[in-house]
Amino acid sequence: MTSPPVKPKPEDLIFFENEDYIIAKKPFGLLSEEDPAGSVNLRKLLEDYLHESYPKKKQLICQLANRLDKPVGGLLFCAKKQSILKDLHEKFFKRKISKYYLAVVEGVPKKPKAVLENYLVKSSSEFRAVTASPDTPGVKLARLRYELISTQDNYSLLKIQIFTGKFHQIRFQLSCLGHPIWNDEWYGAKRIDPNNYIGLYSYFLGFDDTKTGIRKEYQCLPDLIEPWNLFQSEWMELLGKVTDFS
Repeated sequence: MTSPPVKPKPEDLIFFENEDYIIAKKPFGLLSEEDPAGSVNLRKLLEDYLHESYPKKKQLICQLANRLDKPVGGLLFCAKKQSILKDLHEKFFKRKISKYYLAVVEGVPKKPKAVLENYLVKSSSEFRAVTASPDTPGVKLARLRYELISTQDNYSLLKIQIFTGKFHQIRFQLSCLGHPIWNDEWYGAKRIDPNNYIGLYSYFLGFDDTKTGIRKEYQCLPDLIEPWNLFQSEWMELLGKVTDFS
């Protein structure tokens, strides 16, 4: 896989759009938002798109309601109105937004399904999550549930639901389990590809619309590139398991 283009086209970034928000599809290797170096990032690209597409709507904003690490791909919320941003932030805080990920990890977990709970702190010197005791200052409890979908060549495809949104949570917790994410050298995986991406993808967002009360669900699976192509021969069969949220 190659690194994302310097400036991805808007049509490649927008999975869904209405008057209130954009569901963006972030490519692997693209920053979610600005960094001190002024690097190309998803938020600025979407902001430029809104300014060009709606020049008369000066009241539009472009703010991400959630974020993904640079090497992670998948779906993100981008609010176009301040009221919508506030509503989405409240939903995330109250855990009223369902978030599911797909991960390709090294090895095969002993349990096909499990809930993981780990205490972590963010190491400012290493810029990574590290294990901590419950009484450590600044400690956070990270919680997720995983389900084993398939195995291939000593790699496993997991469906993951997160219940907390902590720093590097999924990467950290799966590493603690002994099954780091494909190509995530930062958390102990073998370096397979030199490009800045790992086998983790945010593929599902679901919530109840505040205006209508109607359930909104958005899902988008990763392209069949490495490592997802490990499961290509059975991909269509796996889709039923991946999209079963019962």
